[in-house]
Amino acid sequence: MRRLMATYLLSAVIFGAWAQESPDGLAPGAFGTRSGAPIQRIAAPDNSSSGWAQLGVALLIVAVGLRWGLPRLLRWAGKTGDGSPVDGQIRILETRSAVGGSLMLVKARDKLLLVGATPQGMHLLADLTDTLPKAEATAPLESAFEQVLRQARPVAPPPDLQQEAAAHVQSRLRQTRAHLQSLLGGRG
Repeated sequence: MRRLMATYLLSAVIFGAWAQESPDGLAPGAFGTRSGAPIQRIAAPDNSSSGWAQLGVALLIVAVGLRWGLPRLLRWAGKTGDGSPVDGQIRILETRSAVGGSLMLVKARDKLLLVGATPQGMHLLADLTDTLPKAEATAPLESAFEQVLRQARPVAPPPDLQQEAAAHVQSRLRQTRAHLQSLLGGRG
């Protein structure tokens, strides 16, 4: 990758030097510069075919660099979210719209999670790590997202702490009442 970038930069510098023409053809003060300024002319194709060929080659080099060089450079730098260690190995595999938000299939390191996203927040709907589809059992008309949804088991809702506390208080009250009755000799 580094060789490719170095080759690209070197060819751009060589091509730029080859395309430069003498600035003597411009009148002093062209392009708003002073007559003694070091840069007085920019390379522009004239009516000859070599000028247009240079421009075409330059545009081709830029297009190739943007099409293949830039995505590779971004992947190499770890900015595309492809699971490299730079971005923490979290990827959104698939997203489906729902009435109140959306469903997302998220891979976080070795876990596969089904997450519901609403305007109020995000909620874990299911941990699908143990339901990863097998490569042999893939149906041709069903996507991996649909297979995982079909095999998913809902996550148990978190316990209601208020109900647990109320049940604990009630049981303590029954114990205390029973203890008081035994102290009073069974009268109640």
